[in-house]
Amino acid sequence: MTFSEKVQEARYRLNLTQEQLAKELGVAFSTVNRWENGIYSATFLVRRKFEDYCKERGVVFDDGTTGDKK
Repeated sequence: MTFSEKVQEARYRLNLTQEQLAKELGVAFSTVNRWENGIYSATFLVRRKFEDYCKERGVVFDDGTTGDKK
């Protein structure tokens, strides 16, 4: 699962808009939009923040992670 897919899935499971997720993670709405469209990938620190955010809310992905493995 790509980072883009994970962001979309997390938003779906948590019933959040892109704007709401952006506010929770401390990034701009346009950043979340670009992640979901695969235009931009998050930095290591932001991915870690996303992973922690998901884990705290019980969002676990099929591969057992919340970030891409590269």
